[in-house]
Amino acid sequence: MPRIEFDNVSKRYAPSSAAVENLSLTIEDGSFLCVLGPSGCGKSSTLRMLAGLESITEGEIRVDGKRYNELKAQSRDFAMVFENYALYPHLDVYGNLAMPLAARKMPRQEIARRVEEIANTLQISDQLRKKPRQLSGGQRQRVGLGRAIIRDTRTFLMDEPLGHLEAYLRQQLRTEIRRLHEELGATTFYITHDQEEAAAISDRIAVMSEGRLQQTGDLLTLLDNPVNRFVAEFIGNLPISILPASIASNAASPELSVGDARIPFSERRASEIADSTRVAAGRLEAGVRPDAVTLHEESARHRLPLRVSVVEPVGDMAVIVADGPAGRLRAAVPSDSAPSPGNSVHAEFDASRILLFDGDGRNILRKT
Repeated sequence: MPRIEFDNVSKRYAPSSAAVENLSLTIEDGSFLCVLGPSGCGKSSTLRMLAGLESITEGEIRVDGKRYNELKAQSRDFAMVFENYALYPHLDVYGNLAMPLAARKMPRQEIARRVEEIANTLQISDQLRKKPRQLSGGQRQRVGLGRAIIRDTRTFLMDEPLGHLEAYLRQQLRTEIRRLHEELGATTFYITHDQEEAAAISDRIAVMSEGRLQQTGDLLTLLDNPVNRFVAEFIGNLPISILPASIASNAASPELSVGDARIPFSERRASEIADSTRVAAGRLEAGVRPDAVTLHEESARHRLPLRVSVVEPVGDMAVIVADGPAGRLRAAVPSDSAPSPGNSVHAEFDASRILLFDGDGRNILRKT
């Protein structure tokens, strides 16, 4: 299976407008990489350059060490799956699945065998004589997947393939995509804006913003050890709270000052702060995830006083949105113990999970 390398790749549609800037990224043989980011971050341009559908302004794309910059799209032997299905409306399901094999002048018997095999795998055997307009969204997407898989290619490029589907179908098909990836042993380059989807199917996630690669890693790494504030805010089902902070003077051990709270650090975290070259200079911001916050009725020196503004039920949990002089904080608590709007609460933080960002948004305590 191929190893794909982006070496300082850039794409500019105008001299002052960079869709992708200095991208260096490696997708190992047989791995499943998800590129995750908001609309306009450059992820689709990245895929299109890899597919040969867009030219490269600077840098180099290599597949198994071979330069692909000038190689025509039809010579790259990549199977692509798009969000809009891209099916032939005049052909039935059988014809859509058979088209890539017919184009290679494969014998009819072999085409029929392969179509039957793929249709069984994707559970669309009973749809083979229907036209795309007669299919549901999930069925059309299965046909799109099947047409890519049937080519027996080494690499899959998928651009938001589940974006148009209902939630239950997305969950069903992402399981199918992961199973097929493992069964075929292919290298998969997958684009999505859905972090839950990325976490469920990928080996590794690459986060992009404004055309630049921010960080790669698994979901837990991105949650607990983000490289910067953007990654911390973008990753996570519940929004992270960002509050102004500073390091309080304490001869025994540094403390974090957030509003009126003075939060002591563990010995390990205090050592990390002492070793950081960026803590002393400029303002800091503390990042706290909702599940790292505990709410109390009683005040204490290390607790932040707040007033509850909103209670948002989320299954058996509730997200408490509370405000105070330091800003807005979110806390996740069991629904049966959620305080009511207007109540005063005191927030206690898990100091080991607090993130600290400098004025440039960098995580100053990130483990490398």
